[in-house]
Amino acid sequence: MKQTLTNLVKLNFLSSNRNRLLTLLAVSTIGIIALAWQAGANDFSYYVEPQEFLIRVSEDSTNRWRVGGRIVSGTVLEESGRPVYWDIEGNDGSKISIQYEGVVPNLFTEGAFIVVEGYLNKEKKSIIASSVIIKHENEFFSNAPPSDSPSANLYKEN
Repeated sequence: MKQTLTNLVKLNFLSSNRNRLLTLLAVSTIGIIALAWQAGANDFSYYVEPQEFLIRVSEDSTNRWRVGGRIVSGTVLEESGRPVYWDIEGNDGSKISIQYEGVVPNLFTEGAFIVVEGYLNKEKKSIIASSVIIKHENEFFSNAPPSDSPSANLYKEN
């Protein structure tokens, strides 16, 4: 009887220190990956352009949206010296209005590419933004940018 019990323990996977260590490492690795995935979930999300937003918003108006576009010249309205309303435009010319009550980034200016995150304002078909992020251009110039560059209207000579 004793010999049968000993054979059963030897057959048990977790009976050796090596197998226990391997199991602990596997469970720990899975846990770390799950925590990293959860922590980085916001970084994995993407933004839509105004055209796609206008198409998809009718399907789902309760979700949080991230919309990216250029700030349209002449549309920025300020209250107490801070921008609170403006329009953004996509590559195809479609526009949506943004309402924001926070502090905008330092590089916020007409023509800058921004990504806003927020919810749909159903009454005005606009976005009530909770955050504004400047998306930097992927063009770099040692001097003034050429006139056909999207960055040309952002460059100001001293």
